[in-house]
Amino acid sequence: MKQKIGYFVPITLGMLTAFGPFVTDFYLPLMPEMAGYFATSPAMIAMSLTTSMMGLSLGQIMIGPLSDKYGRKHLLVASMALFALASVLCVLASNIVVFNAMRFFQGLAGAGGVVLSKSIATDMFTGKELSDFMAILGAINGIAPVLAPIVGGTMTQFTSWRGVFCLLLVIGIVLMVCSLRLRETLPPERRSDHNVLHAYGNLFRVFTNRMFTLPTLAMMMTFFTFFAYISSSPFIFQQQYGLSPFQFSLCFAVNALMIGLGAGLATRFRSQTKLLRTAAGNMVAWATLVAAAQVMHWPLWVLMPCYVGMLVSFGLMQPVTTALALDAERANAGAASAIFGAAGFLAGAIVSPLVSMGDIMVGTSAVMLTGAVGCLLFSLVLIAQLKR
Repeated sequence: MKQKIGYFVPITLGMLTAFGPFVTDFYLPLMPEMAGYFATSPAMIAMSLTTSMMGLSLGQIMIGPLSDKYGRKHLLVASMALFALASVLCVLASNIVVFNAMRFFQGLAGAGGVVLSKSIATDMFTGKELSDFMAILGAINGIAPVLAPIVGGTMTQFTSWRGVFCLLLVIGIVLMVCSLRLRETLPPERRSDHNVLHAYGNLFRVFTNRMFTLPTLAMMMTFFTFFAYISSSPFIFQQQYGLSPFQFSLCFAVNALMIGLGAGLATRFRSQTKLLRTAAGNMVAWATLVAAAQVMHWPLWVLMPCYVGMLVSFGLMQPVTTALALDAERANAGAASAIFGAAGFLAGAIVSPLVSMGDIMVGTSAVMLTGAVGCLLFSLVLIAQLKR
């Protein structure tokens, strides 16, 4: 890379982009236990994933355009402060309805880290540099879903789900302090001089650009596959295969590590079109094998390698689609980052309740295949557009 930025900035931005895994993965091993604690159904517990991802989607749409007008840093610090407050409210929740509502606000606040980290990266880099930096962030981001369920599963040995959310509170405070040390990457002379309504109008304008819309839709479809796995895996591993919360967290961590591996491998490709074709094609192949393994109840030692291949493919897709989408709307980086990020979490909000309806093995498989095939179709159209 041309810019020498040291380690603090990529690590901090990587942790901020990881707010999706932070908000979801920490308590995944405890979801079956929480269903008993709140005396509710697995579907209601899964709804906490839906509300948090709705917050992550809406928060990005709210914060991204504002950052184009008012800058990145102050909004980022405020978002981290609100995330810490929302974590406290989750800990104090007395029933599942209140908990799910507080999860929405936790996602809403955490969205600032997701959207602004990408906007900051877009301010700093362009082209292949941006794609490579996004791959670095993706690799760092891969550490979060590895550590999160392991920590959550380990903490089940000596604390309740409230202890896990207290740790989320501490992480929010640490990242707020780190955000204070970041420099502002959008100086006043580069900010939008239009009013706030015009800034939000950019949310609709970016959709007129096919080079933004196509990679966004391709990535959204991969999130259908990814969040089908996220939402169902605690119940599949623990209830279908009989693993303990800690054993589940280890399996989940191995799979999450594969996302970081895929993001790292993405830097090895010199051609964006070849990377897209490889990632999308592999996504369909591995999702098909996962679906077959789940529907036919194959042993876990057969299912696990299929998960690995699918999640490596997901990791490959992230850097290239992110870079293509944000590079295409550099003038509206905040709005573009908001739409791009919100699309993924909107997919998650739709998927989470679907996989819990009926036979979880069949429902999860259907959603995974739908997402993988959709990703391939949009990727092929995008490749044709790039060649033109």
